[in-house]
Amino acid sequence: MKTMKAMMCVGWIVVLTAAMLLSGCGDKNQSGSTIDEPEITADYLEGDYVNQLLRDGAEHVFGSISLSEGADGSTTVQVAAKEYVEDPDQPNGFFIEDKNYSVSYGLPAEARCTFLSGGSSLPQVMTAEQFVKAYQEDVAEYSQKNSGYANHKLYDMYIMGDQIELMLERYIP
Repeated sequence: MKTMKAMMCVGWIVVLTAAMLLSGCGDKNQSGSTIDEPEITADYLEGDYVNQLLRDGAEHVFGSISLSEGADGSTTVQVAAKEYVEDPDQPNGFFIEDKNYSVSYGLPAEARCTFLSGGSSLPQVMTAEQFVKAYQEDVAEYSQKNSGYANHKLYDMYIMGDQIELMLERYIP
């Protein structure tokens, strides 16, 4: 009887000790089962998030875009690839070179985007759905006076597989 009580006491001590040791193993940035995500700002997307995507194997593509909607409601982004070339002999110190090819990617609902409305230099962080709406409204409004308006809006895109994970509109002075 005494041995049984001693074994139960030792058993409880082992269980309590293990519970106390394992309780310190959790991720400090975790709330329940969800990891707390940093505040999603343009600076975060252009910095840490870009670096994370590139480390994870994302492809970077730069260019102008046009959007189309598939029969299933998905959005396809047609990218006219371009290259930003620094050149001190140019008036603004750079020029945009056309790479003479285009490629299409899907824009999933989870994609993160920034948008510069009406020539603003301060990007707005948007969901893919908000981006599509803002892009269409912006191009419709400003293309009336400038038919090449959409071709002058340039984006840095980070692609995983065949889908855009991140699309950042680049301000070009």
